[in-house]
Amino acid sequence: MPTTAGITYTDLREHPAVRAWRELRPRWAGPERIEILQEVKKSAVYRLEGVGLGGTAIIAKRCRMGIASTERIIYESVLPVLPITALHYYGFVEEDDQFCWLFLEDAGRERFSPLIEEHRALAARWLALMHISAERVSSAAQLPNEGPDRYLEHLHSGRDMIRRHLSHPALSADDLAVLEAVICQCDFLESRWDKIEKECEGIPTTLVHGDFQPKNMHVRTGPVGMSLFPVDWEMAGWGVPAADLAPAAGLALAPQVDIITYWTIVHACWPGLNIQAIQRLVNVGQVFRQLAAIHWASLSLACDYIERPMARLRSYQAALAEIIRSTQ
Repeated sequence: MPTTAGITYTDLREHPAVRAWRELRPRWAGPERIEILQEVKKSAVYRLEGVGLGGTAIIAKRCRMGIASTERIIYESVLPVLPITALHYYGFVEEDDQFCWLFLEDAGRERFSPLIEEHRALAARWLALMHISAERVSSAAQLPNEGPDRYLEHLHSGRDMIRRHLSHPALSADDLAVLEAVICQCDFLESRWDKIEKECEGIPTTLVHGDFQPKNMHVRTGPVGMSLFPVDWEMAGWGVPAADLAPAAGLALAPQVDIITYWTIVHACWPGLNIQAIQRLVNVGQVFRQLAAIHWASLSLACDYIERPMARLRSYQAALAEIIRSTQ
């Protein structure tokens, strides 16, 4: 999440994040300071300084109830029983029938970098351990579907939204060419979706983060070395772990997970998953992530100002073209 400058409020007790926190921990002191990490119409994230265990900071996340439901399952029922590093979960507070608050340990300010080899190996070890251990957690199986069907829905929804807004008056000729290219890519992938489904056959199903990318990954360095703390589990699901192994959507297709390290850990539990099968899963995951990103960006075509969604769609279209070329 992008961090903006900290803002100190004159009466911290009146801040909505503090009021929600007081419902959860009425005897705890108020924060020393509130820092805005994100504020948009349907969500907000704040850092409350000095109210956590041992006087540490906590993260207060306001979001819609439907989005929070997945994260609650993760933090309350899944992560506590897995042998992986995870943030301390303080609890959940309802604001009204539409919005709620989640309170979590602050992950810190050190971010994951795919350019650092040690970080890629760290991500591979953490991800491999999560995938093989979550396979046996029954509560994780209650999560949304993370199989090919989910991404076929993204393909349909994104393509339909783009077609609906081809007459947008702000679109240039170049913009229209990009959107038409995205539609053609979606048509092409749909016509070969049975091949994508075939690549997923026989792959173990497990907990999938769904948005495993640098902006959602924090690193801590301590006396025993580095630890990884992924955040933002709202896209998590149950299915084949393809999306977790693939790079984030866009032009930067460099790996963020060391595949060899990942395989050396999972092959003892998943002996049928060799390096070649994992690489094919990475390729499928790249398609999945681009289609999901295209869908989310297409929703903003309904706005008057489309420069930002078009910039994103342009990069996704170029990345998807490269993925299609490389896998032919």
